Amino acid sequence: TEKNYSVQIGHLSKVGKLNDVLEIGNKYRKEKGLREIEMREWLRKEATWEFIIEVERKYGTSFQTPDSGVCLSNHKNKETGQIDFALLVKQFSVIKSQRGGKPENRGYWANLYIMLDLASFLDPVLKLEMYEVFINQKILFWRDVGGDNFKEFNKIVDTLPDRKEKNNTGIYVSMSKRIRQKLSILSTKGYNEKEHDSLVQENRAEWLKTLGFAINVGWIKSFDELKNAFDKLELIEK
Repeated sequence: TEKNYSVQIGHLSKVGKLNDVLEIGNKYRKEKGLREIEMREWLRKEATWEFIIEVERKYGTSFQTPDSGVCLSNHKNKETGQIDFALLVKQFSVIKSQRGGKPENRGYWANLYIMLDLASFLDPVLKLEMYEVFINQKILFWRDVGGDNFKEFNKIVDTLPDRKEKNNTGIYVSMSKRIRQKLSILSTKGYNEKEHDSLVQENRAEWLKTLGFAINVGWIKSFDELKNAFDKLELIEK
């Protein structure tokens, strides 16, 4: 956003942390002298869940057919007419409630379209800024490219002569950390957040494409060679 607030978004899962959006939106509201909004206010609205159902139908995995769905009337509080969402959220793949695990992972996570819906509910300025980030800066494009490439890259790692028929989860994690560390240099270059995020996705996609090609043609034959090759890759900058 314009004020350099950040929202956690998984580059493979394409889900973001709703609590981050809520926090930013409430800062905007507070600056305007408006009261803060709680997550449950948005989650209790029938319109919220009507939209989430449509996102689930198109992008989720919980509904078996395009015609299947959830009957919201079964989840309405009889006295208030609002949605009781605690059990409802468990029926969806495009929105999740994380209670355990690392503190930074706790809270509500959702598909990016649902994040935009929450932003719209909170503040018009935040809504516009998020649309600008996702659409104008092509963040979704590079996130998709990076994600797809990483899945393919993991498959290619499995073909390395010294990694065939082995559990390579540790390799995937190790390479992911190396990529993050190398990309962290971008945060020191004075880019605004939109430029920074776009460059992160572009670099990740290009590196994975290059390494995958080198493995495929036999230039890289071991994990050690893979690490050495990655360390020599240069950072793409504007």
